[in-house]
Amino acid sequence: MITRRRTLQSLTLGGVAVFAGVVPGTRLLAQPLPRRREINGLALNDPMVQTLRDGVRILKARTAGQGPSWSDLCAIHGSLAGGFNKCPHGNWYFLPWHRAYLLMYERMIRSVTSNNAFAMPYWDWAANRTVPQAFKDANFNGQPNPLFVANRNNAYSIPDTYSGPSVMTNIFGQTNFELFGSSRPAGQNNLNASWIKAGGTQGTLEATPHNNIHVRLGGFMPNGNSPMDPIFLMHHGNIDRIWWSWNCRGGANTTDPLWRNMPFTNNYFNPNGTMATFKPSDLLSVSALGYSYGLCLTRLPHFVIRDLADLRLASIFRAGSAVRANVAGAQLLRVQARPSGATLEAVGAATPRSLRTTFSNLTARPQALQVLRADQRTSQIVALIHDLTPPTDEVEVLVFAGTGELRPTADERDPSFVTSIGFFGAHAHGHDGVSASVDLTEHLRRIGANSDEVHVRLVARPTGQSDAAVQETVARAQVEVVIV
Repeated sequence: MITRRRTLQSLTLGGVAVFAGVVPGTRLLAQPLPRRREINGLALNDPMVQTLRDGVRILKARTAGQGPSWSDLCAIHGSLAGGFNKCPHGNWYFLPWHRAYLLMYERMIRSVTSNNAFAMPYWDWAANRTVPQAFKDANFNGQPNPLFVANRNNAYSIPDTYSGPSVMTNIFGQTNFELFGSSRPAGQNNLNASWIKAGGTQGTLEATPHNNIHVRLGGFMPNGNSPMDPIFLMHHGNIDRIWWSWNCRGGANTTDPLWRNMPFTNNYFNPNGTMATFKPSDLLSVSALGYSYGLCLTRLPHFVIRDLADLRLASIFRAGSAVRANVAGAQLLRVQARPSGATLEAVGAATPRSLRTTFSNLTARPQALQVLRADQRTSQIVALIHDLTPPTDEVEVLVFAGTGELRPTADERDPSFVTSIGFFGAHAHGHDGVSASVDLTEHLRRIGANSDEVHVRLVARPTGQSDAAVQETVARAQVEVVIV
């Protein structure tokens, strides 16, 4: 007999009450979408956390013939030896591919635990900088904790430069998808599967904080086999939530058919062991996929980019870099502004990581000062950095910018510091060099512009053990400073 008490118990325990027929004196209860919640806001014995533990434990214990195992799921992303497999990084398929990959785990855990109300938690590392407690304890209730990984950097605390307020403001401030979620591969003109892993230009969300947090957590996380660590799910859960939230705030995904219609053919397991295929167009609504992050609070972006500017930026990414070719015998970086005709001048011969460009000759675009002084931003000053060649992923590139000469510094406390660029799988994906976009507009406005020159400086720094060779990362790098 269905009673009010049993119904309330089911809802209180996180279950979903579903009635097949009408119960006299009651209304038919609709089944709510499972809601993904922040892991630090859940008690260690919360049903969602316990279901996550149970699901990971069951999948890790599976043997041949029992269905996809934990290592089988990981092998889609990367080999158990640490290499990369099907996952795209550094291009515009990064966000949708990983949304479907995370969905695969959520559905698999629902299946193996028989808890259809399960929703994958996420780790909001912008609000909670340390590794969640549920993942730091080796044991829980006297039993080994399947969420614990001993060689993970469990004492790590994420700094402001990776996920602080200015970083998140910059991420949510982007209105062009290819600056927010990474750009198309240069030259892509069809839906051949080879483009899925081809190199594009990393957007603000992928370069920092995604890459940096992957590498600094250590253990499995810096490698292609990162999904062997369950914290991978929490990390990418937050990446997925940020994408959803960016859409809620008015950020529009690209409508280009080369993005929307690319099939990720047999890239995922269904719970029954068969293979699944998704396209980005299948992955745009989280509610249609069977989960929620809560109320979608819409808010207009704090600035507006004209449609024409968006089209100009898209054309830059379609054409690829104008300065990808190395300068024979040159150790200086170059800066190029679009359109051609701007004055180009490399400075600081003793410092191969300093560069500048002058916008005074630009005729088809507003001058830098005019962009910065506008009350409502209709243009952006963006640095497109190409051909970064890190010898290891344990290196980051600090980006400094200003409208005057820059001091020779490698310290984030310098007022000219903009952001850091991290690397994840830079070599395994076979790219000739890593590219990243850095929006300079708000930074230049904040520090105060006093000329129409924009100076940019790149400094490579090891994140692991000291390695003088990391300066190779920027020795051949080239930068376009564009106004869009």
